[in-house]
Amino acid sequence: MTIQMNAYGSSNASIASHTTKSSSVTTTTPSFTQEMYSDPEMRPYLREYYEKAYAPIRERIAAMREEGYEPVTFEGSDETAATEISADQYEAMIPDFDSWLDSQKTIVPKLRSSQEQLLEHARERVRRAEQTSPDDQSDVRAIFSVGDKILGYMDKYGGMASHNIGGYLRTFDIQANELGLTGQARIDYVTDAISRRYPDVEITTYSNQNAPTERQFKQRWYPHHDVDQAFQTELTEARKALAQAEEIYRKQQSNIREMQSFLLGLMERDA
Repeated sequence: MTIQMNAYGSSNASIASHTTKSSSVTTTTPSFTQEMYSDPEMRPYLREYYEKAYAPIRERIAAMREEGYEPVTFEGSDETAATEISADQYEAMIPDFDSWLDSQKTIVPKLRSSQEQLLEHARERVRRAEQTSPDDQSDVRAIFSVGDKILGYMDKYGGMASHNIGGYLRTFDIQANELGLTGQARIDYVTDAISRRYPDVEITTYSNQNAPTERQFKQRWYPHHDVDQAFQTELTEARKALAQAEEIYRKQQSNIREMQSFLLGLMERDA
């Protein structure tokens, strides 16, 4: 038999097809996009999936009520308290079918896109951590100090870091924000403003050609900072963050495939 399905998406969207090896079964797989949640023909199939997805929670609610379960309050070591979710609270968390459809059309696609972005950011963080070392040129482009005390510094993007003793310098960083300045223009504005307002503050500026390495910068201004350990820690944390992002993404994709397989099975059943 041949199962006819709609291509959910643009009018010229192609349909990905696969053939099942049997005597006369050919299945055409639709592209499962968010448009299917508004398709009346998909509504009964989506409802079955909705009921299947929330069945375990409903069973848990029924068991809690049958057992007369009362939520327990736990006290943490920091004297905070947390109470378990009650059956009524569980039930209130279950959206009705139409609300679930709306969330699938709007919220879920945004969450998926957000997770893809987080995954790419995590990968980029690992790439940067693996490709840099303390002896690479730092991003430092301006240092503000008084004697041997560093008040703060700026990077090549115009970002400013300040310490408590140099907190008053943030005024000019805020002004640069209000002016919409970035990069070198921001650095020029802030360093000029500080030099005029606070002549006792020593300002050391660098270009892309003579900026210190990360090791040189930290040894000069943060002698107790272990720059090698800091780089190793960053690499370890970056890899850990990537593993977590990959696991979340894997589960997300697995859920999508499970849903598509379930829907397709229903369609084949009714064909």
